[in-house]
Amino acid sequence: MLTKEMLRLGLPELYTHRVRLRQLRAEDYPALERMLSDPLVIRYVNRIRKPVYVRMRRLVAQIKVAGDSLDSLHFAVEWHRGDTRADNGVDASDDAEIAKGFPSSQLLGIASFQQWNEGTGEAKLGYILDRPFWGQGLATEIVEVMLKFGFESLKLRRIEGRCQEDNQASVRVLVKNKLRLLRSIRSYDPSGEVPSVLVFSITQGDYA
Repeated sequence: MLTKEMLRLGLPELYTHRVRLRQLRAEDYPALERMLSDPLVIRYVNRIRKPVYVRMRRLVAQIKVAGDSLDSLHFAVEWHRGDTRADNGVDASDDAEIAKGFPSSQLLGIASFQQWNEGTGEAKLGYILDRPFWGQGLATEIVEVMLKFGFESLKLRRIEGRCQEDNQASVRVLVKNKLRLLRSIRSYDPSGEVPSVLVFSITQGDYA
């Protein structure tokens, strides 16, 4: 079992068939800021009614603070070009063609366990992909490997995933990975501009 104290030395690398998840580093932040400055990318990330730049700066600041304290675990997502060093034995050589035309070090997005509570064994799953990489099944792969890491390495008891009600692509990703819809958090904003949020969950028993 990996503990917070152990992870102060660094996060492990995780692999899917096409991408590598590694610890988010300081040099990733300019690319992260650019990615989150896209109104379509940040549209589903938070519910505050502020200009895109303000929302981006607030989110990046939250990522930095929570990551430094290890209250959240933030992974950068990038292509791994068929690298087979993964502990799970992934061989992505057949998928390397998909990554052609993009630098292997390009930030595709981030994946996170937020509000990680070692005592209760619970965390919230988060993921964001840059717009050029939507619709390729990457989010489904990323969530799958994050669940594996959470339940097998962190020994989490429950993982929660949230998405805005109109983000049907994210709903499909969570459902494909066997998360169950628990409830909807309704908006009480009188303007009606703040969307409701769907709360999904999966337990260690469901995963096993």
